[in-house]
Amino acid sequence: MKVIQTKWLPLSIYAVGLSSMPVLADISPQIINGNEAAKGSWPFMVALVSKNVDAYEGQFCGASFIGERYVLTAAHCIEASSNQDFEVVIGVSDLSSPDVEQHRYSVEQIYAHESYTQEPASNDIAIIELSEKPAEPTVSLVDGYVRDNLNAGQMLTVIGWGDQNSSEEQYSSTSQLHQVNVPLVSQRDCNLGQGDGYSDIGADAFCAGYKEGGRDSCSGDSGGPIMISTNGHYEQLGLVSWGEGCAQPEAYGVYTNISHFADWIGKKTAGFSYQTKVMLGARPLGPIEHKFEFTNKSDQEINVTNVSLAAGTNDPITYNGSAIIKSNSCATLSPNEGCDVVVSYNIDSVGKHDFGIKVSTDSLAGVVTSKAHAIGANEVSDTVNALVTIPKNAVYSTEAWDVEGNTIASPDIANNKSTAFIVDGIPAGTVSLDLSVFSEEKHDYMEIYINGFEVSAFAGLLSGTVELPMARAKDNSFMIAYSKDEVGSAGHDRVTIKNFAYSNEIKELSLVEDPTIKKTGGSMGWYWLAMLLGGAMMRKLLLSLKRKGTQ
Repeated sequence: MKVIQTKWLPLSIYAVGLSSMPVLADISPQIINGNEAAKGSWPFMVALVSKNVDAYEGQFCGASFIGERYVLTAAHCIEASSNQDFEVVIGVSDLSSPDVEQHRYSVEQIYAHESYTQEPASNDIAIIELSEKPAEPTVSLVDGYVRDNLNAGQMLTVIGWGDQNSSEEQYSSTSQLHQVNVPLVSQRDCNLGQGDGYSDIGADAFCAGYKEGGRDSCSGDSGGPIMISTNGHYEQLGLVSWGEGCAQPEAYGVYTNISHFADWIGKKTAGFSYQTKVMLGARPLGPIEHKFEFTNKSDQEINVTNVSLAAGTNDPITYNGSAIIKSNSCATLSPNEGCDVVVSYNIDSVGKHDFGIKVSTDSLAGVVTSKAHAIGANEVSDTVNALVTIPKNAVYSTEAWDVEGNTIASPDIANNKSTAFIVDGIPAGTVSLDLSVFSEEKHDYMEIYINGFEVSAFAGLLSGTVELPMARAKDNSFMIAYSKDEVGSAGHDRVTIKNFAYSNEIKELSLVEDPTIKKTGGSMGWYWLAMLLGGAMMRKLLLSLKRKGTQ
C-alpha cells in the first residue's frame, strides 16, 4: 500500500460506458469508503501510467476504453503530457499483477477539448488515441439525452485506484481497483456546494455524492468513469473531474457530463489522426521548418478540402506573422494513408513563438488545428556550458545568465519581463541540481518545464536539491524560467542553479529543501506532488479549490 504524508493534488475523471456488461452484484464495503472490485469486473477500465515506470507506482489517472483505438479521460490528466510521456493499461484490476505488461499500450495522439479551462473548471474531457487497437472489451457511453432525464438520487458507480483516505494530510492506496456507489445530485444543489467553483458548474458537468460526505472518488481517480446501471448493463455517464477535498460534507464530487460532449467525442474518434500540439523546444534565432503530419486511420476515404495557416488563432505576442506553407501533400487520403504540410517560420526574437495550420476535411472530424510551439534562444557561453556537467546536446538562454564561481544565476530583468535557461538533448535518466529562488512572494515566479510542459511554479524564497526525471528514450529537455510582475521587488529577485549531476536511472521528481534556508511564499504547485507520486494523488489541490487529478 502507498501511504504518503502530504496530499495536495487535483483530480478529474472522464469515463466511457460499458457495452453489454452485466450488472455486477453488490460487494460489501471499503476510492473513499468503497469496496475492492472483483477481478475482471470492469474490463474496460484504464490506468494512465508514466512511461518507463512500474504500472502501480506510475499510475496517475483513470480512463475508459471506448472502442477501436480510443480511450476517454479528463483533459486535466493529460494537459501537461505528450504521447511520449505515458502509456495506458487496460482491463487489469491489480496494477501489481504479473500480466500488466500484456495489457499496456503506447499512445499515438492526445486530443484535449479545445475550450478546456482549469479555473473555472469546464470542458474537462480528452480523447487518447492508441498506437494499436486493443483486444479488451469496451464500455458504452450514454447518449446525448440521458443525463437530463435522470432524477436526483439515482445511484451511480465510480471506480478507480485513487486515494482511500479522506484526510488532507495523508494519501493511501493499493494496487487493487476499488469502486463506490454515490447518488446523483440535482444541478441546483450541485451549484450550492460548499467551496469555490460549484456555483460556476454548467451543463458540461454534474455532481454526485452525499450531503453529509463519507463516500466519494478521490486523488488518482481522475479521468475514470462514473456509471449508471441501465436495463441490466452499465453505461458510462461521466468522468471524475474535481471536488473540494474528498468525501467532505456538502462538497460533492464533480463529474464531466458525457451526454454534453457526444458530438465532440464523435469528431475526435472519426479516424483523422494528427498532433494537436507539438513542443519544439529551444531553437536558435532564424528560420525553421516543421512538418505537420496527418493520417487517415478510418476505414473510409477522407478528402482534405483546405489547408491554411492558423495565424488568426495565435497570440500576437508569440506569433510574428512570418509563417509560410512551403509544401502540402494533403488531398484525398485512402484508409491508412498519410500526408504532410511543411511550414516555415522565422524565429526573430527570444521568447515564446507558436505557429500552426488549419486542415478542413469532409469527414466527421471537420476542421482541425495543429500547432507548433518553440522558444527562441541563444546558446550560452562556454563558461556557462562547462558548468552544466550532464550529457546533453546544447544549453540555451533567452538572456545571458551570469556565472558566480560554480553557480549560474539569472540576469537582472525589468518588471513584467522573463528569462529562461534551457538544457536540451538529455538521454533517459534523472538530472539533479541545486536550485535557489529569491523572489517577491505571490508576484514573481520561478517555473520549471520538462519536455515543454510546466511541472512547477514557485514564488518566494526556496533553496534545495531538485531531481528531474527525463522519461523519454532520448532528446529530453528542461527549462527554468523566472518572471517578474509589473511592479515591486524583493530579495535578490533571481534564480541560481549549480551542482548538476546525471543518473541513467529514472527517479521520481523530488525537491529536498535546504533546512538552513527559511522557505516563504507560494507552493511549488500541485504538479510537483503529482509527478513526485507518479501522479497518483490527483484530487487534492493545494489551493482552496481542490481538483481531482492532473499531471
